[in-house]
Amino acid sequence: MILEITTYLAVFIFSMAVWLPIYKYVVSNWVQQATIERIESGDIDLNYLLDEGGVFDSLAERTVTLFKHHMLAEMGQLSRAAANSPDNITDPVAAGISASEEILKGLGMKKPPAILQYKMAQALGRMAEGAEVATAPNFDPSAEFYKQ
Repeated sequence: MILEITTYLAVFIFSMAVWLPIYKYVVSNWVQQATIERIESGDIDLNYLLDEGGVFDSLAERTVTLFKHHMLAEMGQLSRAAANSPDNITDPVAAGISASEEILKGLGMKKPPAILQYKMAQALGRMAEGAEVATAPNFDPSAEFYKQ
C-alpha cells in the first residue's frame, strides 16, 4: 500500500518536473506567437476588445462588485463579533451599533446589514448629541430664530 502511494507520488513529481518546463518554455511561446499572428492578420480585433467591446470594463466591474460584496460580508461578521465581545460592554460605539441592530430587528429585519446598522448608529449618536445640547442649562431654543 505504501509502496504504491510512493510510486504514484514519484511518477507525479517526475511528470511535473518534465511537463512544466516544456509548457513554460515551448508551448507558451507557440501560443504567444499564434496569438500575435492572429492579431496582426486581423483575425482578432484588439481595438474592439480594448475599447468598444467592453470586455475589460465588464471584467473590472464584476471584480469591484465581488470585492464590495466580500467587504460587506466581512463587515457584518466583524460587527457581530464586536457586539458579542465582553470587552465592548462599556464602549458607546458598540452600544450604538447593538441598539441600532435591535431597532432594525424590531422593524422586522432578521439579520440587518452591517452598513445599515452603522448608519443608524451614526444617526442615533447625532440624536443623542442633539439631546445633550437641548438639555443644557443655558440653552435657549428660540435664540436660533432671532440671530442678527
